[in-house]
Amino acid sequence: MMKKVCMLLIFVCAFLFGCSNEKKDLQEDPGLNKSQKIEVSSEENPELVLSVIDNQDEVSEFVNTLEVDKWRIVDTPPNSTKGYIYKMYQEGTVKLGEPNTDKKELKQIATIITYKDSPYIELRTKKLQLNFKVPKDVAEYLSNKENQKH
Repeated sequence: MMKKVCMLLIFVCAFLFGCSNEKKDLQEDPGLNKSQKIEVSSEENPELVLSVIDNQDEVSEFVNTLEVDKWRIVDTPPNSTKGYIYKMYQEGTVKLGEPNTDKKELKQIATIITYKDSPYIELRTKKLQLNFKVPKDVAEYLSNKENQKH
């Protein structure tokens, strides 16, 4: 009986440690710097793409302006209203045995959803969905309609 309790305790600790590392790694580098294209839409009409950022210099500038290293994981206030949706894409990885074609399909790697008049965002990746509080200047940048007109 004692052996089973010890094994269960070790399993739970390993699981919790693994989960906390995954969140920490995501916060340090969610992979947004690999983005090659960003589509911007509004929560009110998510199917309508307001603009596309696909110039690599502009994509890099956008990602650098996000200051990901300053994001803090939080719970979003309950009365928050969603604003813009940023869908981030990169080329799919060529796997061993697949032909290496010049034209590679872009795959969505992440989605950032902003909240109106708020320094909070939601980040969705293939495996996770987390809410962050971002610096005020980042929140203003993401909410500024002029940034979406490329």
